[in-house]
Amino acid sequence: MASFHVLRAPVLAACLWASGLWAARVEPVALSMHPFTGQRGTSFTVAIRGNGLTKASTAILDSPALSATVLGAETEASGRTKADIVKLRIEAKPDIKPGRYLLRLITPGGLSNAVPFVITEYPVTPEPEGSHETTESAIAVTKLPAVFTGRIDKRGESDFFAFDAKAGETVHFGAISGLPAPGAPGGNARGFDPSLSVYEASGSWFDSKRINRIAFNDEPLWVLGRATDAFLSHAFAKAGRYYLRVEAFSGQGGPDYTYQLKITSGRAEPDVEPPAKGWRERDYERQLSANRLNELAARGGKPRDQKSIETYRAAPVPAEPTPFKIPGTLEGAIAQPGEAQRARFELDGPRDLAIEIETPGITPPEFNPYVRLLNEKGEEVATTISVGRGACTGLMNKGLAPKVVVPIRDAGKYTVEIRETTSDLAGTNFRYRVQVRQQVPHLGDVKIDQDHINLTPGEAKTVRVVFDREEDFRGAVAVTAESLPPGVQAFAGADYEPDKDPPPAKGKRERFVPRTERSVVVFTAAEDAPKTSAPVVVKLAVRPVVDGKPGEIISTKEIPIMVVDK
Repeated sequence: MASFHVLRAPVLAACLWASGLWAARVEPVALSMHPFTGQRGTSFTVAIRGNGLTKASTAILDSPALSATVLGAETEASGRTKADIVKLRIEAKPDIKPGRYLLRLITPGGLSNAVPFVITEYPVTPEPEGSHETTESAIAVTKLPAVFTGRIDKRGESDFFAFDAKAGETVHFGAISGLPAPGAPGGNARGFDPSLSVYEASGSWFDSKRINRIAFNDEPLWVLGRATDAFLSHAFAKAGRYYLRVEAFSGQGGPDYTYQLKITSGRAEPDVEPPAKGWRERDYERQLSANRLNELAARGGKPRDQKSIETYRAAPVPAEPTPFKIPGTLEGAIAQPGEAQRARFELDGPRDLAIEIETPGITPPEFNPYVRLLNEKGEEVATTISVGRGACTGLMNKGLAPKVVVPIRDAGKYTVEIRETTSDLAGTNFRYRVQVRQQVPHLGDVKIDQDHINLTPGEAKTVRVVFDREEDFRGAVAVTAESLPPGVQAFAGADYEPDKDPPPAKGKRERFVPRTERSVVVFTAAEDAPKTSAPVVVKLAVRPVVDGKPGEIISTKEIPIMVVDK
């Protein structure tokens, strides 16, 4: 009788894996680009570092004035970790606008996330090979303006640049970080935080060759979620040779810690990344326009038939408070330290009010305005200072809020008082706009963080849509997907979210924090869904549904989708 060998499933899988008949699909992830800066009207070579990129075939850029060619790929082993390096040749047309752009790679595993890069009008000089951690090995800056690209390859490393300055000359320095990519987990808390130091070779009593630091900057303001790029303008008192040092603020380093250094003569505005587009409900920089009630009505699924909001100027104490009517916007500036400004309105019955603050000049933590609402007895009814236990330490702390909702139950006269939190800071740029209005139930911030989707036939993936219910909005929320690839469907769904323990002392959180909920959109590819050779851009649209009628689209997100082999 013929005999045969039964191969058990784990052994069979291992054999197929080894033979290459089965291979797990690797999700392509781009970590960094070096260099990430190029001059317009030129072509330049860059390297994308990441995982699952070895068979990248095409690069996609977000401007028709840019094109890229894949030159090759290799796998780099560094200690216990491995990374794929893809080399590209990028061409930038002469008429492209300087600024930030995005690049993605197409691989057999699908589409990668986007990595940012910069197009500048100035010639770009790459960091020379070797170490530049001393003044003797400093990179020479021979002409301004100058743009350099570099990398802090290991922990504790720094790069020195040598330049000459004239007496009385002001020089501006800017270091832009290439890490992390937009939307990366952890944001700037997990990125590369460059810092700048300027030195002169003035010596000391012990060492005549010692260099002494005369200027330093990390970033103008460290705010969680914002860029950590460093900018420094310095006026040199005397002519001579000086040194600039670029390093990571906390001493980090690695192959992804790339930077662009730009040096120009004279004071210059920092090359800050423009703020993200879209609705920002609780933000000191959003505009409180005269059409605010109609903007909110549209986000609440109601018609735009509200009246315009009038503007008033609050009076400084001890002058009589400026009378105004609800809804109204108060404008002014805290020009003198310790100054307070007031305005007064009258209610003939219970009202649910919302108070919002905008800072058109400078924002917290430089200008920290807060608002108090006082009744006729001078008692505080509400304030924009929130009190509660911190999420990290559990200790009681206070914070400033750009918005507070207040239920008023007594008729009478009420005074709005605006102050700076500190008693010694003020200025003409400490400008504010405080809007006091009736509450309008609506959808606030909508967040869809998904960068891209890769699907295999028969696979399903979810995209989370997080939204805020502002001012007791109780309507439904509809999310639709448009322009799906063939064989791909999208369904509204719900995702499991574990219960969270309530804070031990939440105070009046409902006045300062909206009710946050989430929905999901489930994308599925049929078993016979055809492969896509290029990404298809799907548009997610979010709108309120009130009284059985869908409202206007209030938020959209374009997400590229690819269908790939298993």
